[in-house]
Amino acid sequence: MEITILLKNLTSLTIAGGSTIGIVDIPFNELGIPSSSLRGVMRTAVSNLLPNGFTSCGEIEPNRMRKAHGSSPCDVCRLYGYPDSKDGGCFTILMDQVVEEKHLITRVSIDDKTQKAKDGSLFTQQIIKPGREFKAKIIYRCEDDIKLFNLLLYSLSALRYWRLGRNAMVDVKVLTKKEEVCNKVKCNDETEKLLDFLSDYLWR
Repeated sequence: MEITILLKNLTSLTIAGGSTIGIVDIPFNELGIPSSSLRGVMRTAVSNLLPNGFTSCGEIEPNRMRKAHGSSPCDVCRLYGYPDSKDGGCFTILMDQVVEEKHLITRVSIDDKTQKAKDGSLFTQQIIKPGREFKAKIIYRCEDDIKLFNLLLYSLSALRYWRLGRNAMVDVKVLTKKEEVCNKVKCNDETEKLLDFLSDYLWR
């Protein structure tokens, strides 16, 4: 089952890379939001803003995950995947990463102790200006598990209150109509309320 979402950064979204020559870092990487980054932030956000009725082990280290899970994995790990799982979770994100307009800002690192600029700390970062929209497709593979689908929707909701990249605020909405979604999964009242909540941007 596939749903389409739209992401919009509300503040500057910073893209940075490691310095390659000298003391000035001017990365000219392809601008966009990697699918793995979005997935990781969604996982962190929903784990920290976990709705009632769902479980999260709160771990990222494989051995600690196994110990926390005991005989069965938590809901978050069932949705996102965990060590030793065969399918890698219930969904895949396909991002549209094309950003034609590039902007650069130059910054300097400050020493916390002296409150002065560090030597050789000048760096330049690429940013995506506020208001840029990114379209993405989420392919959900566990159609028979409405609880995990609801957790996926909660993850998108939690993203609105979290940070992406270097502390950028983002908003998100689901473009796929509720009727179309509910024709493919067995929606319950919770699902329909979440889809209504995600049908438009929250922050305006």
